[in-house]
Amino acid sequence: MITNDDNMISSSFIVSLVLLLLIIVVSQDKIIRTAAAAACEGDDDNNNNNNDGGGDDGTCISRRAPPQILTNGSFKTLDSSYFEEIASIRYDELLDGDDGAAKKDDDESLSSLRKKPSIANIPGGESISLRYVQDLITPEIASKLIEACDKRSGWTSSPQSVAGSATVKATRTSRSCPLIWPQLYLPLLDDPSKSSKLAPVKDEIDLTWHLTQRIASFLNVGEEYIEPFQLVRYQPGEFYKEHHDHGSYYGVSTEQRPLTLLIFLSDLPSSSEVDNGGYTKFRALGGDGDDGLGIAVVPRQGDGVLWKNEDENGTLLMDAVHEAIPPKDGGDVIKYAMNVWIAGKKIKENLDVSSYRTS
Repeated sequence: MITNDDNMISSSFIVSLVLLLLIIVVSQDKIIRTAAAAACEGDDDNNNNNNDGGGDDGTCISRRAPPQILTNGSFKTLDSSYFEEIASIRYDELLDGDDGAAKKDDDESLSSLRKKPSIANIPGGESISLRYVQDLITPEIASKLIEACDKRSGWTSSPQSVAGSATVKATRTSRSCPLIWPQLYLPLLDDPSKSSKLAPVKDEIDLTWHLTQRIASFLNVGEEYIEPFQLVRYQPGEFYKEHHDHGSYYGVSTEQRPLTLLIFLSDLPSSSEVDNGGYTKFRALGGDGDDGLGIAVVPRQGDGVLWKNEDENGTLLMDAVHEAIPPKDGGDVIKYAMNVWIAGKKIKENLDVSSYRTS
């Protein structure tokens, strides 16, 4: 005959057994996750700290390819030893997201929220101060920029400025989408008679304004010197042959651009085994320019490449001639990028946007 005491002992034994099993399962899961994270982190330097540790199934979350350049025909990884943090770029809630922990002036929280932008000199690009900029924008912001153009069907055949006029040429087969220039539209948002008409594009105005401030801070220029952003899209096989971003190259006084910053909005990882194309190439750089190999930058979402189009005396730098190599024809990878051109003089005189700054 089973007594109440026997039932109590059996129940207690079962509860203890269940708890023991739970402890074993949790411990094994922890061991698996720790091992997976260690495996992911094993080659941090080679991956420039871009892996995300163990996934939910105990495996590595797919990691991004590290920053890469192509020098005289050979791929080269820019590991963390090349980069230094860009101290002038501060946290921005719209651009960097908000997990409820980070504050604008809290650098410790900022470091846990996102990867801080960093910059590296590209070996062989000294004549035009060619630099690689890492983590300038997040993948989410890259997607929003593309969506802004898709939403208003803003893509058109890319023009090329020659002799002071912008025309569509056979040397350029991509498509472009100019974004709204926020410096012009911010004051209109304060006007009740105009703000309602601008409601459909207010998000784009806000986004481009925050980006403009970030770039102005990074490059130490006034917002009024930053031209309207231009998105470009290259389908497989589409290209932009060699060209220069400075008007003086074409003998005109317009488009005097001392600096160019090209921000990549999509990934086109390449290697010696798989070459997806799509790089930005400077044939004259690298020391062996005559063979046509030069230096090329492999597109990596959120990163950018920065270079000078003229020197400190205003003299045109011929080494800044570059081209957009087409994404591999027959592939399914599309290259998206954003041109950021810094003008030699204010885009519009007597325009004060200081009261609209958010950081």
